[in-house]
Amino acid sequence: MTGGNKACASAGFRGRVLLVSAPWPLFNRPSLPLGALKAYLAATLPGLQIQASHLFLQVANELGYERYQDVSRRVWRAEAVFSALQYPDRAHRAESLYTSTLKRGHRAPRDFQQLVTQVKVIIDSWLSRVAWSELDLAGFSISFCQVTASLYLISRIKAICPSLPVVVGGSSFSGERSADLLTLFPSIDYLVVGEGERPLAGLLRHLLDPGRRPVAALPQGVFSLKERAGGKDGFSQLSRLDRLPVPDYDDYFSLLNGFAARQRFFPTLPLEASRGCWWHRPDVRSRFRGCAFCNLNLQWQGYRTKRPDQVVREVDVLVRRHQVLSLAFADNAFPPQHAGAVFDGIRDLGRDLSIFTELRANTPPALLHKMQQAGVDTVQVGIEALSTSLLAKMNKGLRAIDNLCLMKQCEALGIVNASNLMLHFPGSDDTEVSQTLRALEFARWYRPLKPVGFWLGLESPVYRFARRFHIRAVFNHPHLKKLFPESVAARVRFMIQGYRGDKKRQQVRWRSVEAEMRRWNNDYAVMQQQTGGRPALSLREGRRFLLVDQHFPDRPTARHRLTGISADLYRYCHIPRSLTQVAGTFPAHSREQIRVFFESMVAKRLMFAENDCYLSLAAPASWRTES
Repeated sequence: MTGGNKACASAGFRGRVLLVSAPWPLFNRPSLPLGALKAYLAATLPGLQIQASHLFLQVANELGYERYQDVSRRVWRAEAVFSALQYPDRAHRAESLYTSTLKRGHRAPRDFQQLVTQVKVIIDSWLSRVAWSELDLAGFSISFCQVTASLYLISRIKAICPSLPVVVGGSSFSGERSADLLTLFPSIDYLVVGEGERPLAGLLRHLLDPGRRPVAALPQGVFSLKERAGGKDGFSQLSRLDRLPVPDYDDYFSLLNGFAARQRFFPTLPLEASRGCWWHRPDVRSRFRGCAFCNLNLQWQGYRTKRPDQVVREVDVLVRRHQVLSLAFADNAFPPQHAGAVFDGIRDLGRDLSIFTELRANTPPALLHKMQQAGVDTVQVGIEALSTSLLAKMNKGLRAIDNLCLMKQCEALGIVNASNLMLHFPGSDDTEVSQTLRALEFARWYRPLKPVGFWLGLESPVYRFARRFHIRAVFNHPHLKKLFPESVAARVRFMIQGYRGDKKRQQVRWRSVEAEMRRWNNDYAVMQQQTGGRPALSLREGRRFLLVDQHFPDRPTARHRLTGISADLYRYCHIPRSLTQVAGTFPAHSREQIRVFFESMVAKRLMFAENDCYLSLAAPASWRTES
């Protein structure tokens, strides 16, 4: 669509839709929400002219990919840029917020005003190239880092074409009541709460109906102050995902292919095998389900999956169409029931894929191996803690020993484990810090976890049951006052909330863990140099014996030989085994004999023990060789 800033026409709807994804998502992958919405609308409402503007890619190209990435790494840093554009008389407050995110060694642009000016020039150029008067609807998908950018763009669009209907949706406003948002930002005509496909299709049918009454009933899941009398509360989502079409990323690739040759790259294709999260076990008091800190599923009700053959077909179609080999599954946790069939099917496509996915730490070793054979080379595992009692407070349903087992498996298979260790969780205590420090002594041979501070998510269980987690009060995050005027900051609910409780105490409490994690990073780097990238604690199979190589950053490598029953016991504990299980499997040996051997292995840091369960820590070298 081209044409410039013509006066906005008052002609009837012609079925022309522009979907927009504003900065600051990852630039090297298309927007999954835009791709899914465009494909669904095209299949459901034939004849529509739909364009998806991956505007964030245009901004990244013109800013420079490294500069864009450095800004986008922090939520508050990214949101500050467009706040300065939206509220120029308050730009100094946005600048102070931006500057506060810059730590020593960060490469993000230091000249905030120059950055804001450059972004404005890019946006002005984009706005001038769109024929707004020829559109019948503009839609914005808004997630993390996109709130102020989207609001600024909407205000500019409305200044150009006041009568153009604008609809917003996405995870950033899934927990938001419609009246507040639409009252605070009257340039937004419609708000979709929850999953977008059915409500957006219903809204377009509503708008394109030539006989529509002045105040007609809005479809379920769509809110509007102008037509609120007809709106219906509640989500309107697909009951099944089976018939969803393959996401349409053509507009992203068309934009990318128009860049100068030196600015082109091979993107990563986002996909989804499910929506929602299958982990919904109730906590010990049955007050909530799932992980205590999580608010990632506010836009969905329940859990739904695609069929394995559907997922494999999407991979095949997208790889063929766009000729790239990097994929990223956007699922909160890959569906375990279908994982084997999905990755068998992907493997059978016969392509050298590079795949990212998120997992839970109880993924069986055989399944992880199958995933690696299909091309999974990077995972993010819901580890979060290395203290079992803290994991219980988080309602993770796992133990520290389970997390260490998954870390070992990733090390053995050469899979990058890009997982986090959450610090400062409210209500955590000194015992849990001590348990974490002990576990780190045994985890030092595995890829280090990334330390992340706890942040309070809107509508998460911790938010809803704050007192239980030693939180005295919850409120809008103070940083909102630097992004928005007081009248807005007091009412808009941001996905990151502020709270009063034991925050400062927790920051002091976890300092020793932060220091140990810095040491872990340094030591792991040294040991990786020693091994040429292979596991620093590895096991080689001799059938009647085992050889274990144990590297250290500051002393010679220790080599251990286990023979006979010792080798058998060590092999058997390749996953966590209770002493009762082990004794039952090896009845010729007393529990005490087995325990003495295990404790000798624990003393050498070759095994990890937790509540009479034991895990062998050496990563089998043959796993990586065979794959």
